[in-house]
Amino acid sequence: MHTLPLKIWHEFQSVVETLSDETPSRQVLEVILFWIRSNRKHLTGEPFTVYGFDSLAKIDEREIPVEYSSFKVSDLINFKSIVLKRQARDVDSIARFLRDTIEELATVEVDEQCPRCESEGMRAFIGKYNGLLAYQCNVCGYSNYSDGSRVENGGLEFASERQLRELGLI
Repeated sequence: MHTLPLKIWHEFQSVVETLSDETPSRQVLEVILFWIRSNRKHLTGEPFTVYGFDSLAKIDEREIPVEYSSFKVSDLINFKSIVLKRQARDVDSIARFLRDTIEELATVEVDEQCPRCESEGMRAFIGKYNGLLAYQCNVCGYSNYSDGSRVENGGLEFASERQLRELGLI
């Protein structure tokens, strides 16, 4: 896919433009997910499949611990600015940016050091196939389980608020 239909991109931009700087993070997530779900037929090819839009559309946002994410007012201002500047033809940038924004809204940052690049700060996920706590580096993207073993490609899903509470992370 080389471009999004102008109408659906402009509709999204119009909704994003109405968000105030005080808009709750949960509402930002709901706006993005509503747009993805409403336009699934336009988001079926690359790059949307590469960035996991099929999985993102299935998220139950009521279970996501958005209020504990690191998404702040400055991130919302940046989100609005980037969405409003993008053109419908920038599909790869749009897909990557929306996926990254959803991840930021849906995950909790933890005080862990990346074993690969040694950066501080990783995001908590759950292993899709084994239910184990996993961490993903904010800088290099490396993922590992809390026991130190490497996460298989595509093996992460967002942790629910309940799971994070049970693990003592919130």
